Order: sequence, then C-alpha cells, then structure tokens
Amino acid sequence: MKKILSLLCTVMLVLSSCDSVRDFYYFQDTQAGDVNKVLNAAQTIKIKPYDKISILVTCKDPQLAAIYNLLSSYNRLGQTNAAYSSGGYISYYTVDEQGNVDFPMLGKIHVAGLSRTEIAEKVKLHLTTAPQGVKDATVTVEFADLHVGVLGEVRSAGIVPIDRDQFTILNALEKVGDLTQYGNRKNVKVFRKVNDVIRTYEVDLTNFNSMCSSPVYMLQQGDIIYVEPNKVKARQSTATGNTLLTPSFWMSVISVAVSVAVLLK
Repeated sequence: MKKILSLLCTVMLVLSSCDSVRDFYYFQDTQAGDVNKVLNAAQTIKIKPYDKISILVTCKDPQLAAIYNLLSSYNRLGQTNAAYSSGGYISYYTVDEQGNVDFPMLGKIHVAGLSRTEIAEKVKLHLTTAPQGVKDATVTVEFADLHVGVLGEVRSAGIVPIDRDQFTILNALEKVGDLTQYGNRKNVKVFRKVNDVIRTYEVDLTNFNSMCSSPVYMLQQGDIIYVEPNKVKARQSTATGNTLLTPSFWMSVISVAVSVAVLLK
C-alpha cells in the first residue's frame, strides 16, 4: 500500500513539473552589469526592390523644391505623420525590380541596398549637379510601407510597421503586446526570404546572449515571426490534455487507490 501511494505521489510531482515556471521568464542568463555583444549591431534597414519610401526635398525656395517632390492632395501613405509640403502630402516611390526610383527632373536613381541616410545623400548629390540644381537642399527619406508580420501566441497578431533604421525582434514583439502566457519563449521562429529561398531561424527569448547573437535579432522588412504554442496550449487541443497534470486529478486517483486497497485488505 505504501509503495502504491509513493509511486502515485512521484508520478504526480513529475507530471506537474513538466512545464517549469522558469519557461515564462525572459533573459534568464542575465544579471546586473552584464555586457552582451549584438551581432551586426551597426546593421540598418536597407531598401529592396518593391519597397515603398517617401523622399522630401526642401530648400529656401519652396517653388524650386516643389518640382522635385511628388505631391498629392491627400495622405497616400495612410499615416497621420506623413510628410507635408506646401501643395500637399508627399507621395511615396515604389522601388522597381531593378532597384531604382524614377525621381522628378532627375530620372532614375538606384536606391536598392542603401539605407535612408545613404539615399538622402545620393539624392542630394544629384540635386546639386542638376541643371536646375538645389544647392541648399535638405533631403528627408522615410519608410512608407516597410513591415514585418507576427503570428501565433501573441496578444495582437498582425502586420507591424518598421518605424526605425534598426528594428529588433523585441521591438516587433513589444508592438503586438508581448507573448501570451501560452507562447513558447524558448523557440520563436523567424522566416526570412533571401533571394529565392526562405530561411528559418530559431530564437530563444529566455537566453539573452543567444538572442543578441542571432542573425535575426535585427529584423528586415518582410520577416515573419511565429510564436508557437507551449505544451500547455498544445495539450488543450485534446479532450483530457491538461487534466492528467492537475493535482486534483491525482488526488482523486490516490483517493480511489486508497479506497480499493482498504476494501481488498
């Protein structure tokens, strides 16, 4: 009888500890004073074919600047903070398959592979050398439709706009309201299209050093983040998935076993 009770208690303890509380904690390998190296820390978002960007030219002569801007009477960017110039909102450029934008008066300018800062410098150089040049031009480049997707066990799955040059996986998860209690923090998948293939990466949010050294810590436009369900969530897909792990269930089993043992005795 004692052996039976001991065995049942052991089974209950083992099963109830299958999903450790520690699995819910982020960055378990860190403590105050730690220094973690970030892979590609200087990496910024580079423009690719089919991306959308806005380019605003300003100078002391508004009429001169206007001929170099794509203007619209309404906010085509769908953003409340879209750039506005005298005459209307600044429309976006769609980078073509060859990586160019067709700029007013200047013609095609190659922007693929460049950051926002590099594009601004390149456009400014073209402006200063144009026949009707703008010597005192200020060029501002903004992302118009760059985003990543977040799916799975997060509080608000969907499209997340990229709003900065260095956009990390933590920035994306912050914008969707964090993982739910059922999200697997130890194995977050990131899918990235590289040329003609899609590569899959895994990120462990419980290990800060590992996360910072991941090639996908710094996200790129078009990345898809998938947070898979943890074991608790997965077991909910079956009728008795989590029932077998509850203390009340095993207390009932022990009670029945004791009753049967007493009757047999």
